[in-house]
Amino acid sequence: MAGNLSAVPQPPPHRSAAPHVECLSVVMPCYNEAATVKVVVDRVLESPYVRELIVVDDGSTDGTVEILHSLSDPRVRVFLQPINMGKGAALRRGFREATAPFVIVQDADLEYDPTDYAQVLAPLLDGSADVVYGSRFLGGHQHRVLYYWHSVGNGLLTTLSNMFTNVNLTDMETCYKAFRREVIQSVDLHEDRFGFEPEITAKVARAGWRIYEVGISYSGRTYAEGKKIGWKDGFRALYGIMRYSQLGERLARTPSRADDGGAPREAVPEEVVFDTRREAGNYAEWIVEMIEPYLGGSVLEVDAGRGELTDRLRRDGRQVVAVDGDPACVAAMRERFASDPQIEVQHADLVPPGPGARFDSVVAVNVLEHLDGDDDAIARLAAQLRPGGRLVLIVPAFGSLSSDIDVRAGHRRRYRISELAPKLDRAGLHVVQAQYFNTLGAVAWWLFARQLGWIPAPRWSGRVLDEVAIPVTRRFEADRTTRFGHSLLCVGERPAD
Repeated sequence: MAGNLSAVPQPPPHRSAAPHVECLSVVMPCYNEAATVKVVVDRVLESPYVRELIVVDDGSTDGTVEILHSLSDPRVRVFLQPINMGKGAALRRGFREATAPFVIVQDADLEYDPTDYAQVLAPLLDGSADVVYGSRFLGGHQHRVLYYWHSVGNGLLTTLSNMFTNVNLTDMETCYKAFRREVIQSVDLHEDRFGFEPEITAKVARAGWRIYEVGISYSGRTYAEGKKIGWKDGFRALYGIMRYSQLGERLARTPSRADDGGAPREAVPEEVVFDTRREAGNYAEWIVEMIEPYLGGSVLEVDAGRGELTDRLRRDGRQVVAVDGDPACVAAMRERFASDPQIEVQHADLVPPGPGARFDSVVAVNVLEHLDGDDDAIARLAAQLRPGGRLVLIVPAFGSLSSDIDVRAGHRRRYRISELAPKLDRAGLHVVQAQYFNTLGAVAWWLFARQLGWIPAPRWSGRVLDEVAIPVTRRFEADRTTRFGHSLLCVGERPAD
């Protein structure tokens, strides 16, 4: 993102609209829109301004992908997300691919009319604006009459956004947002779902870009017709308004104690970071419960430590090869499992020597975040799988939770689904599961580790977490899909062929 006004590129000189035919990259996120996507694509391509249409399918399951692949117009570029990750994640992918001077967002339904591109582009074409919002609430344009409380909620969110950004928009949540390409490609975006709207608004306002607003028509649809946004997205928008405000940015940038210029920190033992080690029996049981549906008869466990998870992976007659790069851990496991024919212990940094493609499952719990080249590591782990085999990864989630404990434990990063799932996809794996878990742990970690910088005493705090917090959180999340958690489970399957 542009850091301050002095860093904002100077606008181009005043220009007339005539030379700017085919000046527009249209970015269209798409999820289960088989009923409308072909009609919308045709309408977009009828516009004389469109140089390219970038469609990012977000894991559709209703035949949308087949329709997209049937399109023959060379201006249409289709990209497939490996799993449903949300509108914001799809837009980030599309913005990276844009090549035209101007970029606009277009939904794959029939609510917004591409014939409005002319008025949205006008302030960009004449050099007056860097960013243009198409408002559904400015007068003079037709719109379908629908839900009253939606309009109230939209007005409330726009007002709150304006209060935090000090701009006077009438429609912050509009789909039609257009940018000079260098503007949108300079903004560092993070929101994966509908939180994109308040995030991009806050960031372009704080960067000092010139924002214009023009009236557009609107033909909203009902939920029966496929409308997807709901009340949960409204709460996420509220979060985004506050999170990307100046106060929210200051909280998010709370410096780690490791960055205070003091003496080098002593390394924190991994069990302090509450792994499956030592006394964390309930946590280990929770891990195994989540990953068991993805385990086959032969399992490679990477960075197995002293075997706490290994002992549970061998259930149901599984054959387990446990590897670790620490000679002390290897010695402890060999002593522990000396008489167990189901478990073979090997000393290896990541994968055991010998031929690959010989395991039904590869399990790596809290491993990937320690490695410099995680793409290479995922590729090496994937190579150990037989056709149809599955790579099971558990990693710490959300960079906003990074703390001094992460630094001292050797964690190089934390992950979101939208960051990890594409890595599995690039390794040739089909993503079959991606979910956050341990919400209570995330809240406690953000408060105590991130904000207060507390490093817990491993014995008593680990016991409290394992015996009290984990059972409560495990029960709470048993039948729920959470969008936030301390950790992330991601599973990729090697194609059978």
